[in-house]
Amino acid sequence: MATPADTTNEISYASVDEAERSALQEGRRSTSPSPERNVNQGGHGGITPLGPNGEILQKGAPQGSVENEFYQRVRAAAYPHFTPVVPASYTADEVRDRLGDSLSAAQLDGLDDRHNIYIENITSGLDDSKTLDTKIGKSTTSYRENLEQHDKGRWAAGTKALKFAIGVDPATGSTFRGWRAVGGTDAGESRLITGVQSQRILSKFSEDPAVWDQLITKMQDIRTAAQNSDIGFIASSVFSVTGTRAGEQVVDAKLIDFAHVIDAAQPFKQSPSVSPDGSPRLGPAELDPGARPANRTDLTNLKNKYREQFIGGMDALIRDATRVRGEKGQAQVAHFAAMNSAPGVAQQSTSTAAQGKPYVPPKNTQGSVHGR
Repeated sequence: MATPADTTNEISYASVDEAERSALQEGRRSTSPSPERNVNQGGHGGITPLGPNGEILQKGAPQGSVENEFYQRVRAAAYPHFTPVVPASYTADEVRDRLGDSLSAAQLDGLDDRHNIYIENITSGLDDSKTLDTKIGKSTTSYRENLEQHDKGRWAAGTKALKFAIGVDPATGSTFRGWRAVGGTDAGESRLITGVQSQRILSKFSEDPAVWDQLITKMQDIRTAAQNSDIGFIASSVFSVTGTRAGEQVVDAKLIDFAHVIDAAQPFKQSPSVSPDGSPRLGPAELDPGARPANRTDLTNLKNKYREQFIGGMDALIRDATRVRGEKGQAQVAHFAAMNSAPGVAQQSTSTAAQGKPYVPPKNTQGSVHGR
């Protein structure tokens, strides 16, 4: 099934301004004044904030696309482990009920579940917010995904897969690091620069050890959800934000970008599989209850590969975040010591996490714990 290019193609921008310029050029934005722009775009174009404070984000993802179907399943409690760690989503009717009085006539007319998804904006209402978008996994594309979900020919699908396998993923550090920065407040001037500078960008997210304590907990929750499910993620991201609301510090992180989710037990309409002659084709026709074992095994293997890569990538991100937290804690202690009038006495951080304590991933990182 062919889908619009801007809904499934992985497009990242160096900044929100660049994303907006691209959206204007492609006709995805009006030149008339719009609500306050929102940084919960994670470097991706084609997202429109709705409501006086951009409480809900409208994103192009037609019915039948994996991302649309994934959010439908989460709302239906098919994936209970992911409910707390992905943005809340809404139907068009629910958006009308929540925001109807604040939307323009054009916005109301544009509410349509057949073409869009509507998701929670975790930056809404925050002051002095900072964001970080990190793409998880050492491989961020798949030949079969390109061939099926993007309706590409064999040559185009293979070219893109090869480009990422020997170019983008190694150059940006995903292949070796297990994750890379792709957007956020401190993103670089290009996608490549942002990826290369991932560690520096991560470190600049906050100077407060207490913020890192909360962020690491959020990341661990996402990792646990993936471990306790049986889902594979290709090029999904962890979107993190910190800021203040009514003077109180807020820290949040959600798993986003579900255009390439693989569920071998309950395949999505666009899930790829392999036919007996080895040519990729859509999954459900092959993967009904009476499907040939070879075809089901193929999708299962694909899911296992990307599930393991995602969990490994989360472990790597958590380790790096824990290291940064230790560095911030040590810097805070040194600062307090320097300001303390009594020589040799340092005021300790009030953060709850042990400073500099190495992150040890949970055991059984390869096993499946089904939570359907």
